[in-house]
Amino acid sequence: MSRAGFRFIDPQPETVEVTVDGRPHTLPAGRSLLAGLLGDGTGIDFFCAIGQCQRCRVRVNGEVDIACLREPQAGDVIETRVEGPKRY
Repeated sequence: MSRAGFRFIDPQPETVEVTVDGRPHTLPAGRSLLAGLLGDGTGIDFFCAIGQCQRCRVRVNGEVDIACLREPQAGDVIETRVEGPKRY
């Protein structure tokens, strides 16, 4: 990569509107929630990105889920952090 960070090959993907940690976000549709959050600059912890380590656990619409295995849907309410350093 020529510059640091995560970026998408397709510059104009379809998008969905979600809420992440109380703020509106536009994420690409058809990609994992983890990829969308990384591309959006939202700090989220991950290691394997295939569901094994579960470090990318988040809460989606009140239910704990693994961000690398879930595609965001329009209207999703996503929580990436709880109070303090503890994660879901």
